[in-house]
Formats: sequence, C-alpha cells, structure tokens
Amino acid sequence: MKIQNISNYSIIIEDLKKLTTYDGSQLSSQFTSQNYNVIGNSILVFRGGMSLSPKEMVDIKDIQRESHLSDILISSDDSIHFIIEEFDIQPPNMEIEYYRLRVLTQLVIEFLKSRGIFTTRKGTDIYIDDRKLNVGIASISVSSSKIHFGINLSCTGFPQHVKATCLFDLDVKEDEIEGIVVQITERYVEEIQRIKEDVAKTRYIH
Repeated sequence: MKIQNISNYSIIIEDLKKLTTYDGSQLSSQFTSQNYNVIGNSILVFRGGMSLSPKEMVDIKDIQRESHLSDILISSDDSIHFIIEEFDIQPPNMEIEYYRLRVLTQLVIEFLKSRGIFTTRKGTDIYIDDRKLNVGIASISVSSSKIHFGINLSCTGFPQHVKATCLFDLDVKEDEIEGIVVQITERYVEEIQRIKEDVAKTRYIH
C-alpha cells in the first residue's frame, strides 16, 4: 500500500496484486478514515471484482430498469476501483459531485485517446464500439460527497445482459496499471485544485 498527499487529498493505492471485491460498502461515509487512518479528502484505489445486487446499489434508475434481469446487476472478475471522498463542499452537494465524476470520466477518456483508443460517452459511462468500459456513481452523506468509478481490467464476470469491454483487450499491460492509476488520480486532484484557484482569482460581479 502507498499513501501520498497531494494538495489537500490523501491518495491511497492498495497493493494492486491483491484482489478486493467492490460490494458497495466502500461507498459508505468515512470508509477511508475508518480503514486507513486518514482524515479529509481522499482517493482510495484498489483492484478486484464487483458484485452488487439491487439492494446494494444507489442508482435508482438502474434498479428500476434492470432488476428483473438478474439478481446481480453489476459484476466483474477484475476491475480497478477509484473511491473518492470529499469534504470541501459543505453541505455536501450531489450535483457538484456528479460534475466532478464527469471530470474524472473525461480524464479517463483523455488517457484512452492518448493511446489511440477512441470512445463515446453517455453520462459517466465510457463506450468503445458499443461496449461499456466502466461503472460510475456519485452520492452524498451527511458530511461528505463520494464517487465510485470502476474500470474493467479483464473481460470476464459481467452480467449476461451487459455488453462490456476491458483494458486488457485494449492492449493495456499488467505492468502499466499502477502508472495509469497514478496518472489519473494526480490529474483529478490537479483539475479540482485548478477550479478552486479559478474561483479564488475571479472578481465577483456587482
């Protein structure tokens, strides 16, 4: 495990050879402070599968649209997960957190484009040739705002009703994963910090 402090974020990168299943519990409030002894804004990155039933999901639209298709609506065998928790907007604002989720989504799209991989975006979902690469959700608690963004590494373990793709099928190599994670997390923090700087430097209209 590696912990790095950038601006006002703690970035925790778990051992990416260790697999931990994302089951929705990681989206709970102050998960990082309770499990990693860090306080404040954080980005936790870990690797593992996904397995969520409708009762563990927070996307009401997906539950209503897909709950009749399978007992498990979100699943994979091997993904990379970004769990972001932010305390800088008080009270927590779900709309702002969805804007930030779109910033993260766009950074991943830019990374893929740099490798010659062209995508389409629908909301916070990234598609390549009509196959979905990721899952993403934002929510809030009483004290913080949270994001889960999961990118498929391998192309196995998906629900039967989902057409998906993965980084390994896009010629991303095992030994590149940590570098990609570092690049995306650092760019996210940089973008949020630049927004704050833009706010601070701008004169208000009277």
